[in-house]
Amino acid sequence: MLISALTIRRVLMLGLVLVALVALADGVARHELRTATRAMTLADAAPQADRASDE
Repeated sequence: MLISALTIRRVLMLGLVLVALVALADGVARHELRTATRAMTLADAAPQADRASDE
C-alpha cells in the first residue's frame, strides 16, 4: 500500500501552513511584549521626571 503523491503534497502543505501560523503568532506575541515593555518603561520614567522637577 503506497501513499499517493497527492496525499503527501497535502500533508506537506498542511505542515507548511501550521509552521507559518506558529511563526506569525510568535511575531505577534513578540511585538505585543515589546510594546508592553516600552509602555511600562515610559510609565516608570514619567514619575521620575515629575519628582526631578519638584526638587
